[in-house]
Amino acid sequence: MRKLVILVTVIFGLFFSMQLLLVKASFQPKLEKEAVSFIQVNRLNGETRLFKENDGYEEVIISKVVNWINTASPSEGVIELNKTPVVSIMKIKMKDGDVAVIEPAFNCVSENHVKTCTIADGEVIYTRNNKKVRLKSLELYDWLLVGWKYESVGAPKDELLEETLYTRYFSYLAETYSDFIMCPKIDKVERMGGDTRRHIVHASALNYSAHHGDAPFDRIHITLTDTPENGVKINKVTIQKGISEKESTIQCRRES
Repeated sequence: MRKLVILVTVIFGLFFSMQLLLVKASFQPKLEKEAVSFIQVNRLNGETRLFKENDGYEEVIISKVVNWINTASPSEGVIELNKTPVVSIMKIKMKDGDVAVIEPAFNCVSENHVKTCTIADGEVIYTRNNKKVRLKSLELYDWLLVGWKYESVGAPKDELLEETLYTRYFSYLAETYSDFIMCPKIDKVERMGGDTRRHIVHASALNYSAHHGDAPFDRIHITLTDTPENGVKINKVTIQKGISEKESTIQCRRES
């Protein structure tokens, strides 16, 4: 009889532990970057910034933030309800109208009926559909507090120059390649015989149709000559099918 009681106790304990794990798992955020419309960060001092899904540069930032959320670790800390002013708060607006909120987590202690709360380093509170979960992610925490302020706005000058050149050369391509307009790069420019007016240009870009992530990107490679006497002449065009996510990220200058 005693062995039976012990066995039942062990089974119940295992079942209860499994239930706790299941509850925890159900609260692990899993966002799809394609479902996000925009991210907005607001600070207590009035600073604010909006990152929009339909902006080619800011979409990459949204993807980064979503990845941090999905890979964050659940924290054992308590989700405190306190009146401490929140330094920064992030709102993630979904395309279906739903809103998720991320704010810094706090550790609170009560002494002599006075509750004191301090910000928890590297931890945040994620709220969606009235469910809250405390997460550990130093990257997400740092970005929420200050990192968002230092994200570049639009394309840097060198990228704008390359886009301008690519647009000029793109008009000489056949209609067959009209989809290759995303993340254009001038990979290399060679002077012909040292002449500053005559060049061999190597350019590349991704196909826009893969923009929403349904399939891997294809990449176009273009070799052309640009001279005063002959203008622009396309010499070689090749298509690299299904490049890796890492390669497409490098093409769009988001990873070195």
